[in-house]
Amino acid sequence: MMPRRFLALFFAVFLSLTALFAGTVYVVDPFYHFHGPIAGLPLCLRNPRYQAPGAAEHLAYDHLLMGTSVTANFYTSQFDAVLGGRTQKIIIHGAYFGELLRPLDIALSTHELDQVFWGVDSNCWRQCDQDNTWEEPSYLFDDNPFNDVHYLLNKDTFFWDLTESLKQAGINGNRDEITGGYTWGEDSVWSREESLQNYTRPEQAMAKAPDDALLGPAEENLRHVLERVDDNPQVTFTFYLPPASILFWDWNQRNGELEATLVMQERVMEELASRPNVRLYYFMDDLELITDLDNYRDYIHYSPDVCQELARRLLEEEPMTAQEIAPRMEAFRAFLSAYDFESLFQDAGS
Repeated sequence: MMPRRFLALFFAVFLSLTALFAGTVYVVDPFYHFHGPIAGLPLCLRNPRYQAPGAAEHLAYDHLLMGTSVTANFYTSQFDAVLGGRTQKIIIHGAYFGELLRPLDIALSTHELDQVFWGVDSNCWRQCDQDNTWEEPSYLFDDNPFNDVHYLLNKDTFFWDLTESLKQAGINGNRDEITGGYTWGEDSVWSREESLQNYTRPEQAMAKAPDDALLGPAEENLRHVLERVDDNPQVTFTFYLPPASILFWDWNQRNGELEATLVMQERVMEELASRPNVRLYYFMDDLELITDLDNYRDYIHYSPDVCQELARRLLEEEPMTAQEIAPRMEAFRAFLSAYDFESLFQDAGS
């Protein structure tokens, strides 16, 4: 008799604790898999790859701001002040296109978007989705409700992500409502010294890459992007190529890919500019900005102050026209071909 009572009590306690465990994860829902913030909890966006699909589906917004780590330090409040409504940021550090297309598709199917701002850095265009080695948690990304148990009863979700969300909520309050989340640059050092220190200069390539060496993956990525653009003519897509520093161009020159990168970028912009619902900005040839390494902390990441200035230009300045692409790229090509890259390292003792 006693063993039966013990077992009944044991299973009752076990099931109660399991329900409490799962219920707590469901209510806090750190990945926004089931819903947006509830119970007075503020928005907390810290885990891009895991949160992106849920945030795209369950948060309320009118405009979307997408990109990689070079877009993370934008403030959505700056967009809200000009556009009205609410802007949501979807950030995935080091993203491949497929990782950003998933939340974009969710946003397009669940929200009445009017604008998408998409910062697509040059390194992203040249990456093939098939080379992405990240093992995604499919239980978060599919429509099967039965495998949600892997989320609700996940000890890492409970003891790390959930507790971290509560901790950050206490520290930051409604900060992510203002910034859109995912910011990381406030505590970083932005200087020429830091940029050079964080840059590993490649050995000079023995041969120059073919001019079309990067077109394969770029055109494949373009095909997927333009499908979304063409299927949603009611949405204005603003694409911009973020301003990587002059060290980025040294990296390409040393790898023998400078011309291949310029050819790829020009092809991408020509295709994007051919669509009537696309606005295009090319910030990579802002010579004053990219040659001032005090704006950077490595060869591609620029400061939050630069982010705010780029946002102003996206919101206030006229986009690039199709006719401007070729002459601007030719002028930039001439600048890079004459640039003294070695002078960047002489003062630093490299």
